[in-house]
Parts: sequence; C-alpha cells; structure tokens
Amino acid sequence: MRVPLDHLHPDGRTLEIAISRIKADPAKRRGVLLSNPGGPGGPGLAYPLDLRPLLGEVASQYDLIGFDPRFMGRSKPLDCGPVRLTDLYRSSITRRDFVFGSRHAATFAAACRAKNPGLLEHANIRAVARDMDAIRAALGEEKLSYYGVSWGADLGVVYSQLFSSRVDRMVVDSVTDVEGSEYRHLATGLGAEAAFDEWAAWAAWRDDEYHLGRTGMQVRAKVTALVHSRRPVVVGKYRIGSATMPWVLQSALEDESDRELMARNVRTLVDAAAGKPVQPAEELLGFLQQFYETNPNLSRFAAASLSYTCNDNGWPRGPAQYWRDVQRDHVTQPLFAVAILPCAFWTDHTTEPELAIGNNTPMLIVQAERDSIPVAWARALHQKLPNSTLKTVDRRAHGVYDERIPEMVAAVNRYLAG
Repeated sequence: MRVPLDHLHPDGRTLEIAISRIKADPAKRRGVLLSNPGGPGGPGLAYPLDLRPLLGEVASQYDLIGFDPRFMGRSKPLDCGPVRLTDLYRSSITRRDFVFGSRHAATFAAACRAKNPGLLEHANIRAVARDMDAIRAALGEEKLSYYGVSWGADLGVVYSQLFSSRVDRMVVDSVTDVEGSEYRHLATGLGAEAAFDEWAAWAAWRDDEYHLGRTGMQVRAKVTALVHSRRPVVVGKYRIGSATMPWVLQSALEDESDRELMARNVRTLVDAAAGKPVQPAEELLGFLQQFYETNPNLSRFAAASLSYTCNDNGWPRGPAQYWRDVQRDHVTQPLFAVAILPCAFWTDHTTEPELAIGNNTPMLIVQAERDSIPVAWARALHQKLPNSTLKTVDRRAHGVYDERIPEMVAAVNRYLAG
C-alpha cells in the first residue's frame, strides 16, 4: 500500500509499504495483530512466521500482520552506497581508531544525504507509527493489537500515544526510555560491561574447561589485554583490531543462553592472538562475515538503521564531544565505551514534535531484570501508563517473549487471548 512520505502534509509525495498477512481462523477471529522485530533497520515482513509457533492457539484468533517499515526491506529501502559494518560501528580505544572512524562516518553521512534527497528527515519512529495506523485503516479494522520487541517495543508505545483509542491488545517487550534521546540510549557501554562481568564470573567457575582465569577479575584482565592490543587478531581472513574487537565480543553477550558460545569465542580469540591455529565457531565466522564484508542487504540495513538512529535531535554535532565522552567513559567502560560517529555528521533530523508519554492505554510491558537496557526504563513507563501491566523475569536477555522463557510466553499469550 502507499502512505504519505510526510503524514503531516498528506497531499505530497508517497511511499510504498510492503505488508504480509497470515489469516486467522474465521470462527475464532478477534482482529489483527501487527508486529515488529526491532532494529531499527530490520525488515518485518516475515516476522509473523517467527511469532506463530510462540503464539500457539492464540495465532488462530488474529490475522498476523507483518510489514517492512518505511525505508527497510521491500518498502523502498534507502541507498547510501556499499559499506562495511566495521567502517561504521566502531569503538574508539585509540585516537587513531577515532580519527579513522570519523572519516568513514562523515563519508557515509554525506553519501546518505546526496543519494536520498528529501527522504532522511522522514525516517523516524513517529512516521512509522502513523504508517501502522494507515495499515489498520486499509484493513478495515477499528482497532489493532500489536507485539514489538526492542525498537519495535518503542514503536508500540509511540503508536499507543498517538492513537490510544485504536489499541486493542498491546505487548511491548524490552522497551527503552521512549521520551529520551538516542544518544542517551546508545552512547554507553555500561550494560555490556555488566553483562561481561556476569559472564566472566561464570567462565571463572569453569576455568578447567576454558582456561581464561580462576576469578572474574582474571578473566576481565585477559580480555582487556586482547581488546587493547596494538596487534590485530587474525581469525581466518579477518584481522580484528581494537576498534572492532568490542563489537565481536558483544555479539554473544546479550543472552545468558550464549555463555558457552562467548567462552568458545574468547578462547578462540586468545589462542589466535598467541599465534595458535584455531577453529572458530560457525556463529563467530558468520558474525565476522557480516561485519567485515560488503553485502547489499547489510548496506541497506546500515542506511536505514543509522538514518532512524541519527535522525533523533539529541545527538551532539561534530566529533569533538564524542571524543571527550568516550575518553571519560573509558574509566567505567574500559571494554565497551562507544561512539556512534555517523550521527556526529548527520544534518537531517525529524520534524515531528516531541512525544510526552502518559495516557490510559492498556498495555502489557515485559522485560528482563538483567537486560542491558535498564529495567528502570520499563518501570518508569509503567508508572506513566496507569492502565499498563509490567511483568519482569530474572534473566540476562533482550527480548523475553522467547521459547527459552516459557513462563513469559504463557503470560503474553494469556493477555492476547483475553
């Protein structure tokens, strides 16, 4: 279907939005359930296929609606040119890393601006929420239900504030501080540092197997030396330097079910740094391939993800503030202090008004207590929405509507079926 590029000026240019549907059982049908898997930057057209097994019998009550948000997937993706993720998502352990990253970031931001005239300011979460309501109207529904995780959770919250009377059932999983700036959300490694310490303690108890240290501090010291080494670590055809090593490590830190994978990855990296032959896990090789190689789909993902991220008005302009901040953060975040540098050079920002959270929309908020996204943000959202319900689980995870957490799957399904 087509939607306005700018919903506040609906008579202008339009965009095409790709939508999918798995139909409900007509005898049991309650309505439509839209969904979003997060990102931003990831397509959601096939996401109902992932949700259907989790929903179980509840799936028969809803038309399951997937869609690629504007500028993603099959919904007219943005084009900022071919790019490697390692050139854009970089840590700044050294001044040299920072300068190199700044140059790539500035080039990428300029290419996005040149290749997408008049589009970038419309890559924002409130515009996607308005697109969702256009989908609802096109389906002929008075109300919609929704499940979203991570950025998709934020999207659900935004929809509930813009269109509160059109919400039936809404589940937001692992939400951030929707009223805060993206700079506050992303320019910090504190959550990753806490996740690392939790994993390091786990690995220390298994030193006879992984030989990374008998205490969490010993494990941290070994990995810190790896991250801060001046020599890149060679794994296959990939040379992993200090700017990308933290991103490699974070790839297996998000969920506690990946602790063994994290330990195998670190063991591989330590051995490779010592010049030993290594056989990396398939997951590590897959991550390195995605991170280091140019791929049209990943280039489009980066274009959409950074456009939505940098479109926020809270990012400092120019690289100087980022260098000061990352230097300060290295004191408390020696492994994972980050600077999202493309946003320093971004000149297109959303024209949508700021959003204040607070109404009577019913909503189920679900969150892991030890998510890298602070659970305090979910609790704050719950306080602002008096008709909401908050359920948490004591787990290291980002996204809790998951077969590995059956009690949360049951709680979400009871709510959607109610």
